Amino acid sequence: MSKDNAARTFLLNKLNFLRIDELELLDKQRNEFDELYEKYVVNGVGDEIPYTLAEGKYLFLTYLIEERNILVHGSNNPNVNVFEPRESTLFSGENVRAVFASSDATWSIFFAVINRKEYSGSGSLRNVCVTARTEKGTKRYYYFSLNKDFNGKLWTNGMIYLFPKERFKPGGAKNEWITKDVVSPLAKIRVSPEDFLFRNSILRHHENTSHIKNLIRHLFIPKWKRK
Repeated sequence: MSKDNAARTFLLNKLNFLRIDELELLDKQRNEFDELYEKYVVNGVGDEIPYTLAEGKYLFLTYLIEERNILVHGSNNPNVNVFEPRESTLFSGENVRAVFASSDATWSIFFAVINRKEYSGSGSLRNVCVTARTEKGTKRYYYFSLNKDFNGKLWTNGMIYLFPKERFKPGGAKNEWITKDVVSPLAKIRVSPEDFLFRNSILRHHENTSHIKNLIRHLFIPKWKRK
């Protein structure tokens, strides 16, 4: 691991991010994931994967991302056959007309199971996804926050769509990818709120407080010191 990566990992570990350690699979797990990949994804035509394994779905999706050059997209809509470019904003703030995908499973599961229909118009979805390369692989760090005044139904079922990475290019953040072309998923996998590891660790913010201020307050100040 380079000195830059070591310093980055050290810093991220000191901050109050939610985190997932590097992917480590047993031979049995990898064999089961390989079988699903070969059957449903490698020559996929958009079919739903009947996932019945004991391993968490985020683990299978992370395997696809890290070892099979797959990108993922989370949606409340379970019936999308073709994705067309739409006007949106990159994580960096740049306006773009594109189809979005991610190289992080947990980030996409969040967008698949957050109840976008009911939450729409209630405030911002504030989130950060950061990764760091280590000697063991990729360590993943997260921050999720929703409007403190929202009292509706927070979670719903959703779908994760799988895309070939070669159809996309980097977006405005490391784990954000875009294409300006129409694209069809190779396969899809159904997810529920229980598949989102951090559903009980979502923060709440006041909408009139800036994203940067809230982020700094959360990352740098221990919870017991916050007012």
